[in-house]
Amino acid sequence: MRRKVYGLAAVAAAGALALAGCSSSGGGQSGQSGDNAGALETDGDTVISDNPGINPQPRDALAQGGELRQTISAMPTYWNPIHQAGNNVDNNRIGNFTGVRNWIYAADASFVPNPNYVKDYELKVGDEAPNGKQQVILHLNEKAIWGDDTPITWKDYEATGKACGVASDEGDVAESDATEDTDAVEEEAGEVSAFECASRDGWDHWESVSQGDTEYDVVIDFKDVFPDWSAALSEVYPASGVSDADTFNTAWSTPDNKWWAGPYKFASVDEAQQTVYLEPNEKWWGEAPLLDSVSFRAADPATSAAGFANGEVDVLEGIIDAQQYLQAETRADAEIRRAGGLTWRHFTFNGDTPAISDPAVRVAVSRGVDRASITEADLAGIPDLVPADLVLENHFFMPGQEGYQDNGSEFGYDPERAQKELDELGWKLKDGDTVRTNDAGDKLTMEYVMMPDISTSKTEGELLQSQLAEIGVEVTIKNVSSDEFWEEYVFPGKFGVVAFGWQGTPYPMANIGQIYSCGENGDGNFGRNGGSNFANVCVPEIEELAAKIAVEPDHDKRVEMTNEVDKLIWENGMVLPIYQRMEMTAVPANLANFGAFGLSNVQAENIGYMK
Repeated sequence: MRRKVYGLAAVAAAGALALAGCSSSGGGQSGQSGDNAGALETDGDTVISDNPGINPQPRDALAQGGELRQTISAMPTYWNPIHQAGNNVDNNRIGNFTGVRNWIYAADASFVPNPNYVKDYELKVGDEAPNGKQQVILHLNEKAIWGDDTPITWKDYEATGKACGVASDEGDVAESDATEDTDAVEEEAGEVSAFECASRDGWDHWESVSQGDTEYDVVIDFKDVFPDWSAALSEVYPASGVSDADTFNTAWSTPDNKWWAGPYKFASVDEAQQTVYLEPNEKWWGEAPLLDSVSFRAADPATSAAGFANGEVDVLEGIIDAQQYLQAETRADAEIRRAGGLTWRHFTFNGDTPAISDPAVRVAVSRGVDRASITEADLAGIPDLVPADLVLENHFFMPGQEGYQDNGSEFGYDPERAQKELDELGWKLKDGDTVRTNDAGDKLTMEYVMMPDISTSKTEGELLQSQLAEIGVEVTIKNVSSDEFWEEYVFPGKFGVVAFGWQGTPYPMANIGQIYSCGENGDGNFGRNGGSNFANVCVPEIEELAAKIAVEPDHDKRVEMTNEVDKLIWENGMVLPIYQRMEMTAVPANLANFGAFGLSNVQAENIGYMK
């Protein structure tokens, strides 16, 4: 085994993390104009990443050919990445090879346009913008096409924005300034809530989308000054696939190449073998992909680790425990690459659970959770890692990043205080009982939904159960498969507490509403209707602050207000952070431009093996 650990010591400040559901759309330095490309180098028309965690190499140092065999946690059940059912890390990983990626990000989260899709752009703010607020103009690559040979034009941006934009209660939407016939889009726009979008953040700030000088010039006027404008422009989807709600919600059950536009395309999907096969896209207009084939096979973490060690797969991504790490090291040509992680583990408490519907009870229960010991248990045995340094005290910023503030110490592990507060709240532990009850005789109990084949889910659940038992809180455990976990339990809200990882982007202040809002259009449906507020808790103050944060041009004020929101989340006991997960990826040592990406992103056509 070639023991060589590449990595980034810390993630840069300006492009800190944001919540993006279970997927990461990629990101850029918030509010930047795109001319800060000092962290990226160009080789002709090719942008070369600076991230040491991916072994960055120029294309002429790489061989043509070879395969890249990867694993994913489960076969996607729906392929529309901005639909709630398709908004997951696995879909995003495949989409890095097949989908539109408008920006190329450096390790510090600064970005430049990806010339395969966007030649250049203009950002106009204040008096420079025609509406006195903000305007962005994208100048698209005229060669870029969807798989059905349709050019990528302004119409795709209009359709994507209208699908996941937010309309008023009357169904009003911004009218396009263009003269083209968009009746189909206009008709469905009045029913925008029918689109089951994973998030509406970013698009809800668009006032209008229109054609510029040509159909390849996209003009987006914003309702306000929106510092994170580039987040909702990092990707786009075809008008034919997202213009009407029925197509958006039901027609992406299989990965149809006509709706994709990356350097690779879908070759086949083998449901029996649970494997997705990709091949070079013969219609690709950019630098030719170096690999002959790419595949993704669904496998649990243990199978993935064994497959990498045995040479059956080429990538072990998302190493989460010592067993996986040490098993990966047994492979002779293995190299484990690291970057500052975008993922953080947490417990989400479901406010719909009767025993913990009171925020004061949730907070008291949280004081009985020893997050430091859980972090140690999850990460014990991984070389060159200090678990205590990764315990997280903020819901938005990662340790070492600008904006990170310890707002969680006040809610730290204190079982004596937890018991005192529960007593005061009427949950008493009577003599001889092991579980607290209230005056009505109800037990202080909740159900932890656990995936026993995921080591962190198992460890965290079992430790949570034992720790809370010490303060008289009962945690029952329900074992479910990873396939059942989301669709049958988390999305419908059928749990008391769950643990999983959120994966973010460099936009810490752009997606607050996705996880902490009061529900789509204020309807109180939370995570059950397109959002990701699985805590099912509404805090109006968070709604108000999130709306201000989204349009505040002063960066320091945004950071200050975001930390105010963070404190409110702690005070309401909605989501309890555990730790930041370092991104660790095992690959063959001769693989280039791939590994632990941190805040940078995949450039699929440049992935290859050293000559």
